[in-house]
Amino acid sequence: MRIVVIDPDLASARLVGFILGEAGHTVVQATTAAAGLHAVFERETDAVLLEAELPDLDGWELCKELRGRRYTGPLIFVSEQGSTRAKVRAFEHGADDFIVEPYDPAELVARVGAVARRCQRADYQAMGTVLKVGDVELAIGELTVRVAGREPVLLTPTEMRLLECLMRNSQITISRETLIERTWGYDFVGESNRVDVYISRLRKKLERDPAAPEYLHTVRGVGYVFRPTPKRANVVALPSSVGANGHVEEFFQSIG
Repeated sequence: MRIVVIDPDLASARLVGFILGEAGHTVVQATTAAAGLHAVFERETDAVLLEAELPDLDGWELCKELRGRRYTGPLIFVSEQGSTRAKVRAFEHGADDFIVEPYDPAELVARVGAVARRCQRADYQAMGTVLKVGDVELAIGELTVRVAGREPVLLTPTEMRLLECLMRNSQITISRETLIERTWGYDFVGESNRVDVYISRLRKKLERDPAAPEYLHTVRGVGYVFRPTPKRANVVALPSSVGANGHVEEFFQSIG
């Protein structure tokens, strides 16, 4: 795989590069957000590893911008900032995983590989598919969701996998453990509350009022269920034609 590592700490970046290089990957290093963006889009990139603190922009905003520019591959934070708040913020901005330093080299290689495999499976399975449940249309290949005819909203690959799982099992309560297996894989290593973080993200994108959800419901002590009103419960697969535009802020306009 071609992996871009964005980290201003040269020693840390070189260590990551050495570990991944020994595992057979090609590693491209960048020390700023601007250089990282250029490296990601100058050639096909299979995964991006980034630090939270960068000299020209913080890693969270860079993560958000990469998703806005339709980068759909793995985004993985590798950082000393291991607090729950830092991890939640990363997931809220589109990250797929968060590895806390110091880490075991074998775990780093395994987690990068696991996230990459999940994204590749999703890309292969999603081509040309729109899943419709009631007035919610999930354009899997386009990574967008449209609710009640409103403008399509861009999803991250992880959000898409989670929502697809719930929509394909509409009206069925799915446990957190099952959602973890189907969204992050059997080789998942991380916190179980990650599901709750992503459900919160999806509610902000789907629901008119996230505090009073119409689609994504919590079943206390069990998990979650996608349950629209009964008259909206038909499931149909259609050819995909939905698209979405990511936003580009002033910082990114200045660097092209």
